[in-house]
Amino acid sequence: MKKFSELRKPTKIKRLFEQDEMPVANLPQAVDAQVQAQSEVENGVEKPQILGEGSNPSKFFSKLFESREMAHIYHLQVNGDMGSHAKHTALGEYYDGVLGFIDDIIETYQGQYGIIEEYDVIDTKDTKSKDTIEYFNELVRFIKEERKCINAEDTHLHNIIDEVVALVYRTLYKLKYTK
Repeated sequence: MKKFSELRKPTKIKRLFEQDEMPVANLPQAVDAQVQAQSEVENGVEKPQILGEGSNPSKFFSKLFESREMAHIYHLQVNGDMGSHAKHTALGEYYDGVLGFIDDIIETYQGQYGIIEEYDVIDTKDTKSKDTIEYFNELVRFIKEERKCINAEDTHLHNIIDEVVALVYRTLYKLKYTK
């Protein structure tokens, strides 16, 4: 049996998705260049890529926090009309469920990009004037539009956002069609 140190080392490697070969001696420099091109790292924390004017992850995350508060208030305002128990339950499931997703996405984001220092103030005055279904329809439109504040390559974050969108649509289904 050969010792590990006696195994033949390759002199060239083939790079994935490319036809050319690269000498093994150049591999560390090529990998370093790729990593630097993908993202900048400062003090061990990756800097988020600026994605355009109006892109603001703290605004996006603040809206998710607002949705949790709005759902809780709508939940507590349900009265004894027909179908009220189904509405009460659907809203309770939303505010219980969304908090875990908010924690997941923000903790993951902060692990990659650093601590978010500024959040918007949560204003729930719309609960008196805005219909619950209207609020959730606007929320899902906001999430779909503003998710672009997260780099498209960060699919791990977009996966969590997709779970929030699914939760909003499940809530809308229950609000519209269950009694």
